[in-house]
Amino acid sequence: HDIDDGLRSGLITLKQISETDVFARHLSYVRKEFPDLQERRLIHETVRRMINTLVTDLTDESSRRILAYRPVDLEAVRAGPALISFSDGIKGEQRELQGFLRRNLYKHFRVQRMANKAKRIVRELFSAFLDDPQLLPPEFQARAGDDAPRAIADYVAGMTDRYAIKEYRR
Repeated sequence: HDIDDGLRSGLITLKQISETDVFARHLSYVRKEFPDLQERRLIHETVRRMINTLVTDLTDESSRRILAYRPVDLEAVRAGPALISFSDGIKGEQRELQGFLRRNLYKHFRVQRMANKAKRIVRELFSAFLDDPQLLPPEFQARAGDDAPRAIADYVAGMTDRYAIKEYRR
């Protein structure tokens, strides 16, 4: 879904993401099957198929590993090899995709700016509520009497981005 978000926001391009093996392969399948799809639908169908491939591979490989190892109890699971995993081929593609997203999306200067802004908003909300717990909704005020930092953290963690920004402005 980060691919879809990155493409929609313009932070990455279809040409860029098509340089990864997994996206290029699925995009090729979709273009062959649906040669007249509009770009938005093309991207959606490509991402949908990628997710299906990942889920199917994870399920199949994990089932294979569990059947091969046959753990008898929780201790055997803890002591044994990793049972839940992608196959080696998909694991390599997943690593390539994650590297691409890290370099081109997560580390993008606009994303970094927004992350910095979000941290500042959360810190300042937390400080304001800690300085004056009466600013909290009644149910969190009651909890703040026992453990203010925990109550405030729970309140702030439950906020949507929009609501946090609105609260910050207030």
